[in-house]
Amino acid sequence: MRVLRNFVYLLIAIFLIYINAAFIAGKQQDTIFYLTFLDIGFAILIVLGVVYHFYTESKISDLSMNMEKLRLNVSDYAVEASIFRAIVELMEIFGENLSLEEILEKIVNSVKNFFKNDIVYLQLFEHHFFRAVKGGELDITDESLEGAKLKAYPTLINSISSFPIYAFLTGRGITSFIVVPLKEKENRTIGILGVFSREGKTYSQRDLSLLNMISVPVSLIIENAELMEKTRILSITDGLTQLYNRRHFQETLQMAISEARKNGHVLSLAICDIDNFKFYNDRNGHLAGDRVLKDVSHLLKQNTKGSDIVCRYGGEEFIILFPQTSKENAERICENIRRNVEAAKFPFEEFQPNRDLTISFGVSSFPSDAEDPEDLIRKADNALYEAKKRGRNRVVVSSDT
Repeated sequence: MRVLRNFVYLLIAIFLIYINAAFIAGKQQDTIFYLTFLDIGFAILIVLGVVYHFYTESKISDLSMNMEKLRLNVSDYAVEASIFRAIVELMEIFGENLSLEEILEKIVNSVKNFFKNDIVYLQLFEHHFFRAVKGGELDITDESLEGAKLKAYPTLINSISSFPIYAFLTGRGITSFIVVPLKEKENRTIGILGVFSREGKTYSQRDLSLLNMISVPVSLIIENAELMEKTRILSITDGLTQLYNRRHFQETLQMAISEARKNGHVLSLAICDIDNFKFYNDRNGHLAGDRVLKDVSHLLKQNTKGSDIVCRYGGEEFIILFPQTSKENAERICENIRRNVEAAKFPFEEFQPNRDLTISFGVSSFPSDAEDPEDLIRKADNALYEAKKRGRNRVVVSSDT
């Protein structure tokens, strides 16, 4: 278009030169000739100007569209790069020796990079029911998730108030959300990963696709973490009683004493033994003996706090660590357990020497009785030996021996 316009200008210039040359040579034309020439020239210039304007506008519009496409492409590349970085961060978790709770925290932190002003929520189901939340408080029950069908499919909702099924979220101030299920290899749903807004944010299908894309490595990481956790638990657990084993107790006791020494705390330890267990086992068989070991283990767990560490120490012997517990309080807890075991009904206990199945305890404390793990255990063991000497079915503390 610009070439055509310049060509017309050139023709007009040549014609003007011709007229001026003819005028100098004395070859003049009629006035109407010059007026006609000027009219035609101006008309051509006006038409060219209008056409050039529309042509230029069209080009500018095309250029703007191309610039917008380029901007979107750059934005897509930036998002893809962010996704790639997030996936790399997530996959790095595979090589880290972390607990399942720590892994969930790292996952929600990575997802939070994409949804900075929103609540990122990750929850596992069934026996774990672990939860990790970033960006605000949010607590959703398993029943609510089941009722809202959020376990089954990727879901995007931008106006919760229009859907009565999500009333449990409206009551928590949520206005919009995206949720994707986390699935194992067998396609079994193990949890959900969601992003929730309390500010009326409008989520897009692109946001949902992004979250769905991230959910794949997240599911793999969680599945791997669960496998590692199960392996770790098996390595520190007694197979029969499901209590911690002796090796784990020794490691835990060492750390607990170091912590108590550092913070100036006390801790107590108790060793207990089922009275006349060999007699019971020999008379009633190993299956009956195993049943008693399981039942006593259950009573020990049932009558201690969550912070107490209960272990099977070997055979019919158990050991309990009471963090931040005085000797007097530990003695009181052990006495309560002793009474509960004595009151419990066990098969064939009427054939025991005392016509009852009972338990004896020896108790020691840090730092009053000993300041290292071996001495602390030895003091409790001596107290247990004294309890046996005094007739069994009793609690003896180290200072009484």
